[in-house]
Amino acid sequence: MFARLSHLLLAALAVAGVVFADPSADEEVRAFIAREGAAVRSLNFGRRQAASSQTRHLRPTYDEPVVRRSKRDITPPDVGQVADFGGQDPQPIRNGNGDTFLANSNHEIDAQNPDNVAAPTTDAGTVPNLKWSFSLSHTRLLKGGWVREQTITDLPPSKDLAAAEIRLSPNAYRELHWHRVAEWGYILNGTGRISAIDESGRSYISDVKGPLNGTDPDIYYFPPGVPHSIQALDQGLEILLIFTDGNFDASGTTFMLSDWLAHTPLEVVAQNLGVNTSVLANIPQKDPYILQSTVPPPPLGHAADQEVADPAGHVPSPYVFHLDQQEKTVAPGGGGWVKIQDSVTNFPVSKLLASALVVVEPNGLRELHWHVNDEWLYVISGHGRATAFPGGSSARTFDFQPGDTAVFPVSYGHYVKNLSPTEPLIFLELFKSDRFVDFTATQWLALVPRQVVADLLKVPVSVVEGFAKEKQIIVA
Repeated sequence: MFARLSHLLLAALAVAGVVFADPSADEEVRAFIAREGAAVRSLNFGRRQAASSQTRHLRPTYDEPVVRRSKRDITPPDVGQVADFGGQDPQPIRNGNGDTFLANSNHEIDAQNPDNVAAPTTDAGTVPNLKWSFSLSHTRLLKGGWVREQTITDLPPSKDLAAAEIRLSPNAYRELHWHRVAEWGYILNGTGRISAIDESGRSYISDVKGPLNGTDPDIYYFPPGVPHSIQALDQGLEILLIFTDGNFDASGTTFMLSDWLAHTPLEVVAQNLGVNTSVLANIPQKDPYILQSTVPPPPLGHAADQEVADPAGHVPSPYVFHLDQQEKTVAPGGGGWVKIQDSVTNFPVSKLLASALVVVEPNGLRELHWHVNDEWLYVISGHGRATAFPGGSSARTFDFQPGDTAVFPVSYGHYVKNLSPTEPLIFLELFKSDRFVDFTATQWLALVPRQVVADLLKVPVSVVEGFAKEKQIIVA
């Protein structure tokens, strides 16, 4: 009976045009059935297109003919330059290796990352991703602003530092809070006012500003545990925030005042503050993170108007550092300038974070160097390129645009090159350290016995004699 039903079903499918052929007509199949006996029934194969869902492991079929794309290659000689695709979509081709995309690719992302598509031949081995763009971060929209983060879940190699960009609308507040870790801020734009107290109850209030009228902006630093507030003034405020733990979203890292009070018995809060419980009826039950001011604050330059008389006095070391009051260090290599801040040199309170504002002139190069701490990088403006060398004959090259972040783990050799012939590349270097430390390749080679270097690099001693004996920082 089952055999008859099988043949009837086969006939029906054949009429419907679903079956290509009866496999029992195949000699090998017939031999298999004869060998195995009645336990095996004939198999029938229907068209895959007749299925209600496509089989996942199959490659898709295309009705349109394959488009032959141009195999544009590097113009010889290949000395590691960025691949030039002649205004066309980037293709994974270099030195005759690789081939064009036959399927789709996100060409916009490819165009921003040409060294992912057609890397220089010096790239080798397996190097993890060391770059993250804030444009890929989820943006949390709030009444009075927004915030987006880069933590260890976004950039796993960044274990020392996490970051956030925060925007406050005019007169809006970042809620009263404190952290288990240190907080460092770079004013990207706008104006604002910060306030805090230290462990002795000494107070601090100061205005902060972004790059107004071509000047360098302010930075600030709050040590771990220091409670503080941030308020935008009439222009609004945008800040790059750095925290001294890559796993910044972990529980027990950030503490909001209203959240704490909302989760403490009301009678305890009232007794602690010395007020009646009815006064506290409107305490927020969910921390607002950002909130709007009911009364505009005094304008920029009038922070003292909001200062509360403090019997303990003021903090002995300012939490704000004015970059526009710091002299720039012009690079001996002639390719730009830097401003370095750390607790050993000029910003005493910043004991857990050292920083540098770096300006690389068109076509300039932040020289080959390495650090004794992880370096966290943030691109403010311009377009750059860097190759990370972790040792072990491995290397990987990355491309950078504004808003990109990167990490070069401790001792990774690297450089940062400005790719623009007309615009400067401006970026920040940050370290979880009390001071800024780097080692540079050229200075080292210049101060090693010359014959040692000549033998290693297979160059004349006269070439080694021309190496610069002081750090070039940035090379023109």
